[in-house]
Amino acid sequence: MKTLTIVIQEAPYRPGNRAWNAVRFAGAALAEDMEVRLHLLEESVSLARPGLEAPEGTDDVQALLVELMECGLRVRACGRALDTLGIGDADLLAGVERGSMKALAAWVKDSDHVMVF
Repeated sequence: MKTLTIVIQEAPYRPGNRAWNAVRFAGAALAEDMEVRLHLLEESVSLARPGLEAPEGTDDVQALLVELMECGLRVRACGRALDTLGIGDADLLAGVERGSMKALAAWVKDSDHVMVF
């Protein structure tokens, strides 16, 4: 089985929809029987806090993220970014782990493919 690590660096709902496209691609890769890991950096860690509201007329990226986690997507959020934004471990969606650069490096080392959004 191929392993894919996806890194998101941009907050959701920004022009260009990088977070949305990254999560959609994670779903497509899961459907292709890949092991998929998603690491949230910078403001993208806001995806890991419950209650993120989709702006009117947009798709709910957090709902898709939760659905994909139920299908096997592993998600980590950068600990430093969480601290910077004041998001505690108890404030994370169920199943999201606190990550680190060392943990990300281990995922990258173990991956067949890495994508950055």
